[in-house]
Amino acid sequence: MKLNLVQGGIFPIKDNLKKDSTGFQHSGTFQGEGKLIGTSCLFIRTSGCNLRCAWVGLDGKGSLCDTPYSSHNPEKNQMEIEDIIKVIIENTKQQNIKHIVISGGEPMIQYKPLRELFKRLKEEDYHLTIETNATVYDEEVAKYTDLISMSPKLSSSTPWAANLKDSGVEYNEKWAEKHEKLRRNISTIQSFIDGRKHFENDFQLKFVIAQEQDIEEIESILSELTGWEPSDICLMPEGVDVDTLNKRTGWVAEQALIRGWRFTPRLHVMMFGKNRFV
Repeated sequence: MKLNLVQGGIFPIKDNLKKDSTGFQHSGTFQGEGKLIGTSCLFIRTSGCNLRCAWVGLDGKGSLCDTPYSSHNPEKNQMEIEDIIKVIIENTKQQNIKHIVISGGEPMIQYKPLRELFKRLKEEDYHLTIETNATVYDEEVAKYTDLISMSPKLSSSTPWAANLKDSGVEYNEKWAEKHEKLRRNISTIQSFIDGRKHFENDFQLKFVIAQEQDIEEIESILSELTGWEPSDICLMPEGVDVDTLNKRTGWVAEQALIRGWRFTPRLHVMMFGKNRFV
């Protein structure tokens, strides 16, 4: 069975260590967000997404999601599950890296091959984090996952024309309407949360914040959910460059502090800028 990844979709590995990567001479990087921030890991980035996130930047221009090559313009790179396993083992065992992060795009739209991949990775005793927009649920994938990192998309992320201004992506009303319809799926979020009881795994709800009005929307979402603690909620400023993140960090962090939630920076942006394979 094959999984569709972006180009260079297993990273950072010895085959793509170069100047625009981490700058390290070894495979591996760090989890850049959430509860496990700073943990040594390897990434698998799937290609394809059922949403098309975009925000209004501080300069008034459109700000696309930080991986448009897996969403707005998805790349194609079909890999056999066994080949993925082989690459991971070759690039983790020597350095004792035990954490694998599966991201996207939206990995869960490929839940069938993910079932096989996750089962095999657990047989090799890896810790698995999946980063998902929480619009698609699959019990078998949830069962094998150690940390469900959910990032429900707020209304500020819908790719209306203003959010795409000067972004290089043309406005598409059908995509905007589809995004708005799919982005908030309370039943899927609750199913992942309930997994902490059923599968003894963990979860986090990581919200990307672009404006202060987003806080009201987050509280509305949380009011419809049960089984979460304040420490499960992570706030992260929107931005793909250090300057934007710095300008938003203060008030986003304060909103987290007021409510006893977590604040999470974007460690990869701070360490590596906009580089891929990091």
